[in-house]
Amino acid sequence: MTLICYDVEFPEAVRALALAGVTLIEVPTAFMEPYCWIAQLVVPARAYENQVFVVYANRCGREADFVYCGLSCIVGPDGQDLIRAGTEEGLFVVDINLEAIAESRGKNPYLADLCPEQYKAPVR
Repeated sequence: MTLICYDVEFPEAVRALALAGVTLIEVPTAFMEPYCWIAQLVVPARAYENQVFVVYANRCGREADFVYCGLSCIVGPDGQDLIRAGTEEGLFVVDINLEAIAESRGKNPYLADLCPEQYKAPVR
């Protein structure tokens, strides 16, 4: 399943996909400086809190006044990088072990321990 750019910053978007049974989420993006911390902090957190693989493909280089961060990565369901690019272009291949999802969910039961009745959204 694919989320686009800014979508990965919303915990609910990734959580909805995880609850629907998605095991790998692709996120093509074009984040630029000073937002490089999104790739380094938010992306691993989303993978970990939902026990899914996140493939984050970010633009790199410069265009006009924009400097794109790069830092593309594939993060496992334990929140650890399987691979992370720097700020240059590259092609990366990683074997995805889907058994890692069950292992991660056994150690970290966030999805099983949800209590959605405790946090119903207020009506706007």
